[in-house]
Amino acid sequence: MSPMDFRGQYSYLNLSEEQSMQHLHFTKEVLTEICHLLQADLQPQSRTRSAWPMAVKVTMDLNFFASGSFQAGADDICNITLFVIHFCTREKSEALYGKRGEYISFSLAREKQVEQTHGFTMIAGFSMVQSAIVHIGRDSSPSMSSWCNHTQSIKQVNAWFPGSSHNALILQQSAVPSAFEPLQQQTRGWLLGDEGYPLTTWLMTKLCNPTTCGQHSFNESHAITRNLINQTIGMFKQCFRCLDRFG
Repeated sequence: MSPMDFRGQYSYLNLSEEQSMQHLHFTKEVLTEICHLLQADLQPQSRTRSAWPMAVKVTMDLNFFASGSFQAGADDICNITLFVIHFCTREKSEALYGKRGEYISFSLAREKQVEQTHGFTMIAGFSMVQSAIVHIGRDSSPSMSSWCNHTQSIKQVNAWFPGSSHNALILQQSAVPSAFEPLQQQTRGWLLGDEGYPLTTWLMTKLCNPTTCGQHSFNESHAITRNLINQTIGMFKQCFRCLDRFG
């Protein structure tokens, strides 16, 4: 039996590069890196029927993340029951969540802040911007509040509140204010948010009822710059269809 074939359960290793991108939205090289990242935490402790190889588990997970449904071909790719797919996806999601601090974080290093403000200024001339923030959700559905930098890297995510929660409440309960409050003197600059957020000394929103050319220019620059976060979320929703439920 081939080491890539586990009793008929196929992994991304059996797919072509084209199939990997089509079904899982990642190259095989990236998927291998994910396997290595999770190997220590999820190394099978036995050779029983439940001890699925890491490559099979990652294939199951990424198929769900990419399709947004346990029914959308995961069993066709892996030949594994939907119950097992659900269990393994939860297991891997918790393991990835445990490593969030290694990849989702806002740097307080002064040189990094300078780089970020320069990057945002190059978009539409809006200076001293550190990040753009957005809230996605409605009614009783889960919500997601996140912000990114000028390279479209997610730097903060909060998914603990239902969609009916007000943006200001979610922001207040997050770790964001502690990084931007003037008394902390850790961050030079501000966030860009829409009208759902309160105007503060560190969070800039668009002007209501602009009348002068300068005010209109301010709003236009604000909208163009902040649109980066909308593009980022759109990109992630295209890659991870499971996020569509937040829309």
